[in-house]
Amino acid sequence: MKIKLITAAIALTAWTAQASAIQVFDDGQDGVGTGLQSQLDAISVSPVAGVSSIDVNADQMADGLDSYWGITGSGGSVTTFIVEISGQSGNNTFGIYDRADATNYVELFSGSSAPNTGFNSQVTLSMLADGSVGLNNQDTGTDFSSNQFGYYLGTANGPKFYSDSSLNQDNSDQMVAIGGNNVDTIQIPGFAPGLWTNNEFVLAWEDGLYADSDQDFNDLIVMVESVLPVPEPGTLALLGLGLAGLGAARRRQKA
Repeated sequence: MKIKLITAAIALTAWTAQASAIQVFDDGQDGVGTGLQSQLDAISVSPVAGVSSIDVNADQMADGLDSYWGITGSGGSVTTFIVEISGQSGNNTFGIYDRADATNYVELFSGSSAPNTGFNSQVTLSMLADGSVGLNNQDTGTDFSSNQFGYYLGTANGPKFYSDSSLNQDNSDQMVAIGGNNVDTIQIPGFAPGLWTNNEFVLAWEDGLYADSDQDFNDLIVMVESVLPVPEPGTLALLGLGLAGLGAARRRQKA
């Protein structure tokens, strides 16, 4: 029984190592208290104004679970620009890429896009059954191989960093994803307040390689809604192995 428990623990440890979270700091080159945590606090209206119930380090999705996504809403997924604190703000772009081909992508926000500009700070992403990608009910002319996609941070020349960290230099994790908990009411600049639900996710990026950056993840922050992550098969397999091992050990212990 002890051997099985150890085996299960090793499997879960391997899964955790593969899908570990990344450290986010609140004090970076932009100043004290300007990081992701402070940005979430700033848009929180209730239960406590100015204080988010979300902890950006404890509540973020593990790497490997936030790599790829799918739209859950029949009308599409809305992306809203929250904030951008970066010396490269005029050049940073944001969009999605085809899971099967990272060179096939669609830009959602350009370098000239900015938060708090009304409807210009929001875009609706739709996908048809044939893989056609639409923005604001207009066909982009780009087709994806499936309805699964990743998010990217890039330049006018295309993606630079990917939500799938295995595609980044040194497998660097450049994006933090945090889901709502149906507790906080938030107000994104320029928009009416609303409940941060569990099918809405904040995506926060570093626009420089993580190891060389200030690691505060405020370079570009957006909220995406009516989407859910699609875990990578390897991550699911490891998690399943660990849970199965624990289940078997518990059954043996009861017997």
